[in-house]
Amino acid sequence: MRLYGEVHLAIAAVALLAACTTNPPVAAPTHAPEPPVTSTPAATPTRPETPAPDARLVRRRAEPLNGRGYAALGLTGANKPNGLEYRIRQEVPADRPAYVRAELEGLQLFIADRTADGWLAFYRGPLGGAPNGGNVAYRAILYRPDGSRAWDTNLNRFLSRTDRLEVQDIRYADGKLYFNEACQSYAREAGGACSSLLRVDPAAGTTDWRTPPLTSNNVILLHGPYIVAGYGFTAEADSLFLIDRATGRILDRQPLDSAHSYLEMRGDDLVVVTTNQVYVFGIERR
Repeated sequence: MRLYGEVHLAIAAVALLAACTTNPPVAAPTHAPEPPVTSTPAATPTRPETPAPDARLVRRRAEPLNGRGYAALGLTGANKPNGLEYRIRQEVPADRPAYVRAELEGLQLFIADRTADGWLAFYRGPLGGAPNGGNVAYRAILYRPDGSRAWDTNLNRFLSRTDRLEVQDIRYADGKLYFNEACQSYAREAGGACSSLLRVDPAAGTTDWRTPPLTSNNVILLHGPYIVAGYGFTAEADSLFLIDRATGRILDRQPLDSAHSYLEMRGDDLVVVTTNQVYVFGIERR
């Protein structure tokens, strides 16, 4: 009987050891896990995008600017209401909703655009820039009509470098953001690696496309399946670009006498104002 009891005790000990080995205790977490950060996308196109029809820019006429402003040129100025002399579009309507605040966590509201999905609010750091040419902070938020946020995104994560870049214009349409990462100053200070135009999906946090450098600074213009952009600076080549909105492909490039400061469609005419000239182009399919 003593041997029988000892055998059973040994078997029980082995079973207990096996249970402890195969199912080790798990320490309780010191804090609850944080919920995942999610965003609800705004309305997006329901059909796949197709590339824009091939087209070109056709110069129709040009004349000296002679110091004229929007009214004297027969333009509305709606595409950059703060004026021809500025390299950055700034537009903050006085009648915007109260939830689109003038300042947010130390960033200044620079653009507040009405869109089909609500209000696009673009916030940025100081115009003077960060030390040593670093990029200041850029943030974009889409507010739904009820004031809730469809998304809230840090634009710096999409920029191709951490210095020498500046967002000078931004637009929202069909669930996408279009903005430039313009050279802060001369392109040579960034080794020529600046002033691309890019399109991002802010809800997904992905970049759809980015043009080659030296394609876009100052103001941009969305026109149907196309984007009109320009690049120029003192002692650098000045050009106007026609870009496929779906793919980012450059469809045409035309030289300008100096950097563009304004773009506006007037009927079928594309009016391009530069430092010294006023051009009228047509966008014609090839």
